[in-house]
Amino acid sequence: MKGKLHRGAIVLGLCSLSFYCSAEITGQTEAAFSDQAQIKPVELSAAVVFPDTVGDLNGKAMIIYSDILSLYNTVPNAADDASLQELKKTIEKITRIEQALHSLLNDFQDIHNELLDYEKQVKNLDSKAYQFVYEGCNEANELSKKIKETVNLQSIKQLHHSIEARINKLEDDEEMIEEPIRSAEVKNTDDLIQNEGATKHDEKTIEIHN
Repeated sequence: MKGKLHRGAIVLGLCSLSFYCSAEITGQTEAAFSDQAQIKPVELSAAVVFPDTVGDLNGKAMIIYSDILSLYNTVPNAADDASLQELKKTIEKITRIEQALHSLLNDFQDIHNELLDYEKQVKNLDSKAYQFVYEGCNEANELSKKIKETVNLQSIKQLHHSIEARINKLEDDEEMIEEPIRSAEVKNTDDLIQNEGATKHDEKTIEIHN
């Protein structure tokens, strides 16, 4: 009987030890999964950043940068003795260039913002592993700086307003020249009507006397 009690105590002790170990392992496993859940969103968001992705964005940024400079250098000016028609054609071209420049600048800014966002995502991660992100962002920063130093949208706007003022002046001048002519034409028409009226009156008077 004593032997059975002894064996039962040993089995009970082993079961208790087994339950304790299982609880410890389960607790450690849950803690490990909990830690992974906390860092998983950061790792996943950063995992979409590949060297090819950054390289493609930088390539597009460079193309847009070149297009911006090329277009900016085509902004026309108007000669001092340009005619009204020439001024109108010039301002139409300037308007198209302004619109195209704004579109290109917005496209460039979208790419720049995307690279800045990638840089922000990997900021607290291994800087060596994501060095290509910092390099790509720096390239975009340099292009952005060059655009701001080269492209002066305010000067284009001022040129636009200047040509518009010249157009308005020429149109006013033409109006002043045409107004006396129209007045003279109206006067001549009135005189003609009066003369015709007088002629008809004279004809009726002659008929009555006859």
